[in-house]
Amino acid sequence: MPPFMRRHHTRNSSQTSSVSASSATTTPPAAVYIGKKGGHARSSSNSSLASCDPTSTSSSVGSAGLESRSLNHHRASTMSPMLTTTATATATTATAGDLGSLKCVSSSTSLHSHSRSSSSSLNLVHAGEVIASTGLLRGKKKDFVVLTRNELLRFKTRSKAADMFPTLNPIQRHPSNASSLSSTNTIAESAVPSLPLESTICALDRVTALFEVGPVHIEVSFIDDYSVPRSTILQFATRAETELWLQKLYTSVPKRTIAHTLSASTLDSIRAYLRVRKDYYEPALKAFRIVIQQQHAQTKPSHKGATSSDDLTKIANATTHAILVIGHYAVHLLAVDCKPPSMIASAHGEAQSQFTPLSSHGIVALVHLAMSPRASTLYLSFRAALSPVRSLELASCAAKDIIQSLRSSLEHLRPCWTEYPLTMDVPEYVQDEPLVSIPDPTPDLNDNNHSYGMNGFNMTLAAYCVAFGIPNAVDNIAHEVFWDEDNGLVFRLLPPKKVTGLTPTSYSVLELLCVMRALRWNEAFGGISLAGISLASLQDVTDHYAAIELDQTRTANSRRISKFMKVLPVLKLELQLLMLCSTALRMLDLSGCVRPPKYGQEISERASGVIDALMHVAKRATSNVDSFVFTNIQIDLYDFDFLVDVASSRAAHLRNIEIAHCGLYERELTLLLQALEVHENTLEGLDISENPGRISVYSLNESLYRFQYMRHLYMRKLLTTSEDLPLLSVDTLSNMRLQRLVLDGTRLRPISVKHLCDYLSTSRSASLVQFSIQSCGLTGNHVGDLLSAMGQSPAKQHPDLTVYVGDNPICTAGFDVFLSSITKLGTNVRRLSMPRIEFHKEQFLCDFFTVLASPKCKITHLDLSLLLIPDADASAHACDLLGNAFARNTSLMSFNLTGETSKLQVARIGHGIGRALERLSENSTLRELYIEGNELSVDGAMLLAQTLTRNRAIRRIHLDDNDVNLQGFTAIVNSIVESGNTVVRFISRPVIDQTKQLRNLRDLCGNLDVEIAVLKQQKRSSSSSDKDGRDKFPELTSKVEARKKAGETVKVLEMEWQRVYERLDKWLKRGSDASSATVAEEETEDQEKTRKAWERLRGTGRPGRKISAGGRVVK
Repeated sequence: MPPFMRRHHTRNSSQTSSVSASSATTTPPAAVYIGKKGGHARSSSNSSLASCDPTSTSSSVGSAGLESRSLNHHRASTMSPMLTTTATATATTATAGDLGSLKCVSSSTSLHSHSRSSSSSLNLVHAGEVIASTGLLRGKKKDFVVLTRNELLRFKTRSKAADMFPTLNPIQRHPSNASSLSSTNTIAESAVPSLPLESTICALDRVTALFEVGPVHIEVSFIDDYSVPRSTILQFATRAETELWLQKLYTSVPKRTIAHTLSASTLDSIRAYLRVRKDYYEPALKAFRIVIQQQHAQTKPSHKGATSSDDLTKIANATTHAILVIGHYAVHLLAVDCKPPSMIASAHGEAQSQFTPLSSHGIVALVHLAMSPRASTLYLSFRAALSPVRSLELASCAAKDIIQSLRSSLEHLRPCWTEYPLTMDVPEYVQDEPLVSIPDPTPDLNDNNHSYGMNGFNMTLAAYCVAFGIPNAVDNIAHEVFWDEDNGLVFRLLPPKKVTGLTPTSYSVLELLCVMRALRWNEAFGGISLAGISLASLQDVTDHYAAIELDQTRTANSRRISKFMKVLPVLKLELQLLMLCSTALRMLDLSGCVRPPKYGQEISERASGVIDALMHVAKRATSNVDSFVFTNIQIDLYDFDFLVDVASSRAAHLRNIEIAHCGLYERELTLLLQALEVHENTLEGLDISENPGRISVYSLNESLYRFQYMRHLYMRKLLTTSEDLPLLSVDTLSNMRLQRLVLDGTRLRPISVKHLCDYLSTSRSASLVQFSIQSCGLTGNHVGDLLSAMGQSPAKQHPDLTVYVGDNPICTAGFDVFLSSITKLGTNVRRLSMPRIEFHKEQFLCDFFTVLASPKCKITHLDLSLLLIPDADASAHACDLLGNAFARNTSLMSFNLTGETSKLQVARIGHGIGRALERLSENSTLRELYIEGNELSVDGAMLLAQTLTRNRAIRRIHLDDNDVNLQGFTAIVNSIVESGNTVVRFISRPVIDQTKQLRNLRDLCGNLDVEIAVLKQQKRSSSSSDKDGRDKFPELTSKVEARKKAGETVKVLEMEWQRVYERLDKWLKRGSDASSATVAEEETEDQEKTRKAWERLRGTGRPGRKISAGGRVVK
């Protein structure tokens, strides 16, 4: 048990005696007990047990009232006022045997029966004479307590006990240090019935808790036959006597008692309680009877060193009988307000119960779990975010089952965790016992599917939201899980779902902490992305109670948390623990998580608080995280010192680092590249884009030449010096194993293009997957040379290689060279992206369509979006050539012709594209077509509908923003349905066109409303003749009728749009089900071919990660 939970008990050294259990004539310890009907509970453990100070609240349970006065005399010991007797006690133990079926002593059973005497003697476990005191001025009487296998009995005299148990010695001895037995309840002393000869204190199978409340006190809590909770406290002379009786009682109580079982009506009430709190899940539901122990004042001993009955009454009144309910996400403590039934009620009827909630604690907030080895006492410690530890000291005969149920719930709520931040102090036999697994709410989880990590995290996140007191936050936290080729499953936190105004709100401190805690020990994710999420709210927050929990926390390498981490701000602490506690985590993306200071705002010494926190851990090589993304974080001098310090440390084993748009100048970039040279064998990714520093190309090539395992290199908008040297020399490029080379926005001189051509023509470029040179100021000659070099490469290029050449002045010079290079690509380059290309003459566009129709063109994926031509729309000749390309091309699978119409420019083919779409009926390879924003109109939609009745190759069509009204879209849907086309699996909904059509009608309604109001006002204020009034009346009537028809048209159109959408969705689902087997088989074969080809090309290359979101391929 941790030091903050330990508490020591004091012993009464003046109370000593000798105990002998082997002889019936030896004087055993006398006992004192207090019987109490259900109420509050208080217990302090003995000196041999470690316990914690409880902080939970308690509630009072009502007394039985005067209705209990006429109960059977066999329960008079628990119904009578204070009694005191003095006698000599003896003890004997019987041989342990089969416990058999447990039996309570009935009120109508005769204790003087000879047959019962012979059988009861065999069940005798322990016995002793006691003193029952009735007051200082009253006499002393002798009572006798007997423990059997089934019951705990009280006799008025020892001789009465000997009638039932003949093995007891009738000879009395009067010890000098006699103990006392006291019984208390809520009945007034004025109405005291005569004492019976004997009575049953409790049946052992109805015991709910058995625990120590002091060095020489034992409390026995039980449920009587009327389902009323009661408590009995036994007081002994010495510690040894207490331990002896505790052992006998503990071994005699059966393993399953009434603490494990609840009535059906009680369980139904518990289910209703959990449903209201959204914590009901039947497989996880567990309920047990418990006693809550609370701290009470140390009892002062009365005269002659004995504890008075009044003091014991105070102890008994400090216990609370309750029910511990384990829901899906939380532990609930419910006090039961029991009212005893009337005397005419059934003796075994269930008392009417009403729950009084005491407290609720999140299961995942459990930080410590302890159990007494010889009693039913257990200790639970919970800690919510930014809060102190709350400890509960409970007692129950179901303590072991409670512990195992909590452990099962923890494993259920954290399916992706291999380690648990929980300290346990329980017996070994409890730890070694296998746990009962709780089935998942979504049983269709697959370890090979993304849903395993997604659903596992969702359950853990919901549990932490409940534990931190924000159960509804799980509906506001948005996230996704995707597959990354280098890091496996990657978790990405998205902006919150709640929107205030036009922008989403930021996450609160507790919401961010819920996400951080749910990710801390998660072993399903290889990467975590918090890009674009503001973490500024955590910068100024400090957890003053973190040291209590961190003292018991170990890292993934079983190391203790440094004492310096305990005083860190929450932001730094959580980020460092993310790195330290997960062994699967390899990548952290914190792009833009800390907003740059506003203009005129003073920049603090430690502006970000992110880089120094992560670099502090990375330098010591205590984490597996080796990929850091700091894009769009302004790095000041303090952070840069940490960054360079880690970059120069070989122990950090950096694999990837992204510092794009971080405000670094020439000196910082040069120092960082030189420091990274020590990672020449591990660095695989580097992004230094969009920094204001103008770097020397000589020092750049000198540093990059050392990174022989570099796979991802991003240098967007990089400023270089005016040296007559290439940006990247052929030696530098050939020495690396590049898969992604992105130079967008960086000016490439002819010498740089020459070195790139030399590199692309060699086999060292065979591993390229992405080559992007957009906005680099390249002419058609330059782009043609680069494409020709790739087509002439002796090695086969990667099948997924995509070349981006958009936004370059290709048509200014050497456009014919560019066209000829397309025919020379062969199968080396199959994916070409050239958006935002300006065709200065329409003839250039016609020549391109002619080359596209050539059988030498082997391009499979072409992006020709946002193309610019002299006129607003392409001519009929150009559209005919495009249709010819559709009909003759046998390789194209994806074609993007997306256009744009704005006030500044028009970039599209135009409505003439409908003529080209007619020729799609002759195409058998094109599967995906993008024609958004091309003013297709209704006529073009009709032509497309006719094409789809004959085409059986196209699977996905994107056609929004084409002025396709309800008539045109209905024609497309009808053509698919009526022709039985089951190949089409997706058609984008024309939401923009629908909005335009309805907006025009709504505007018409608004204009008519204004005109009608004006006419009505003029009619009321008009003072002209009746003839003038009659002239205006027909006009007003016509306007009203037109407004009514327009409103009805809007409603009809909305209903018709919805009907067409539903019909389309129904057909697409039907077609998908019909062709799912064939499509899945084809896609599986394609994926297998791609994977095998990639493995052959990649060989035994070192695994790495993609650098930026622009180049990330999400599978």
